[in-house]
Amino acid sequence: MINPSLVLGPALNAAPTSETFRIVKQIGDGTMKAGAPRAGVGAVDVRDLADAHVAAAFTPDAKGRNIVSGHNTDLLELGLALQDKYGADYPLPKRALPKWLVWLVGPFSGISRTFVARNVNVVWKADNAKGRRELGVTYRTLQDTMEDMFAQMIDDGTFRKP
Repeated sequence: MINPSLVLGPALNAAPTSETFRIVKQIGDGTMKAGAPRAGVGAVDVRDLADAHVAAAFTPDAKGRNIVSGHNTDLLELGLALQDKYGADYPLPKRALPKWLVWLVGPFSGISRTFVARNVNVVWKADNAKGRRELGVTYRTLQDTMEDMFAQMIDDGTFRKP
C-alpha cells in the first residue's frame, strides 16, 4: 500500500483542478503575498510517487504500508522554494503569518479554527524510511518539484508572465 502526502509537481493535463494546484496558485498569484501560514504538510513529487507505485508493483518482497512523503514542510516553505527563481517576478510569500491572525481570519477564507489550532506552527513529521529501504524510493528536492510545477503553471497561463 502506498500512502502519499500532498502531491506536487507537473501535471499530465493542461488544466489540472486538484487542491494542490489551487494552493500553488494562491502562493503565486498574490493571495499569500502578505505571508503564508506555517501549516505543516508532507510533500511528495508526483514523479517520485509514480516511481514508488511501480516499485511496489514489481518488488516481490514489497508488503504493508509505505509512507511516500519526500519532505516534512509547510505552506511558507513551499513559497520560499520558489523565491530564487521566481521571487523577483511573482508576488510570493516571504514571511509567516502569525498563528493568531490565521486563527482570526481563517474562517472567512474557509479555514476552520480547529484546523488552525491543530496544524499552524505544528511541525509535520512523516517517516518514509520503510519506502526508502524496501522500495528504493528516492526524492527530488522540494525546490526542483516546486519550480517544475510553477514553470508548467506559467506556461499553461495560470499566472501572467512578467
